[in-house]
Amino acid sequence: MATMNYKCPNCDGPLTFNPDKQLFTCDYCLGEFSPAQVQQINAAKEQRETGDEREVKRAEEEKQKAKAQGVEDSDEYPVSYSCPSCGAEVVTTSTTAATTCFYCQNPVVLGARLSGEFNPDRVVPFALSKEKAIERFLAMCGKKWFLPKGFAGKQQFEKLNGVYFPYWFADEQKTARITATGKRRRVWRSGNKEYTETQVFNVVRGGNVQIRNVFERALKNESRDMLQSVHPFDMSKAQPFAMSYLSGFQAEKRDLDKKDVEPVIEQKMRQYTEQALKDTMEGYDEIDTNSFEEHTDLSAYTYNLLPVWMVTYQYNGEILPFAINGQTGKAYGKLPVAAGKLALASAIVAALVFAIGLLGGMLFL
Repeated sequence: MATMNYKCPNCDGPLTFNPDKQLFTCDYCLGEFSPAQVQQINAAKEQRETGDEREVKRAEEEKQKAKAQGVEDSDEYPVSYSCPSCGAEVVTTSTTAATTCFYCQNPVVLGARLSGEFNPDRVVPFALSKEKAIERFLAMCGKKWFLPKGFAGKQQFEKLNGVYFPYWFADEQKTARITATGKRRRVWRSGNKEYTETQVFNVVRGGNVQIRNVFERALKNESRDMLQSVHPFDMSKAQPFAMSYLSGFQAEKRDLDKKDVEPVIEQKMRQYTEQALKDTMEGYDEIDTNSFEEHTDLSAYTYNLLPVWMVTYQYNGEILPFAINGQTGKAYGKLPVAAGKLALASAIVAALVFAIGLLGGMLFL
């Protein structure tokens, strides 16, 4: 598998994207370069690597080999590549599009995996550095009383990885019409009796509805809850895709096509459209839908890479993944609970309840 890396124009050291500065930086000569500069310098190399027909053929051969070996999911199989910095042979999964060489630790981008139909439309660059992501996580841990002692330490998260995950996004314009029954109630009392008056109305709404940024993950084998729960992302900050943004991070190639996610997205679109029309029905205490019709006039799907900081840790034999939005810092994951602290807290609460009950009983003696 052909590979490419991004080198400093000044000293030939590796370039990586710095989320804090939103620039590409070199740790050796401290050079700093804008995304436009890096893209201009590497444009010819990117085009050559992503357009290499031999790599497409090689990838297909690897896939057929995986099928012959009985790999159940033939869309994800081991593929080897040669590091352009040290020449080491390293193995990745077929969906990995950017990684770090395990031997020399230089960032490597596997350009051929993001070519043709797998070329993303947009990328949201990391805006949260690894250090700030760890700070966000530790701040959250500081508010959790029942964490095991020593768990919330920086050493636990040295292996925090920045990963670009693939998502499908859809924008649509629809023509829709809804009919509903609206009820308005008035309650009053006269003497010892309570009266209720209910007015019933036929309500009709219709018009054009625009819905933007409805998303669904584009990767089969990742936790749906985890990847969906770190949203939302500010898609106004998305940039036209350039492979250079992946340098220094990991990236996954989509293995779900538009047709695979379209039914789920279209169902969401329908629900959002109906709710948008119902939200215009103000002044009613209850609204019941009688009929709803919608037609899609314009539709646009885009393939995007979104930044997530990931870490996986073990506690008592259980694997606990954790994710942090690489743009906003929103976190999601399951934290371990110290059984001793929980038992102590339960005992204290039980003792307080017993003491209050005993005191209450003495008051009535």
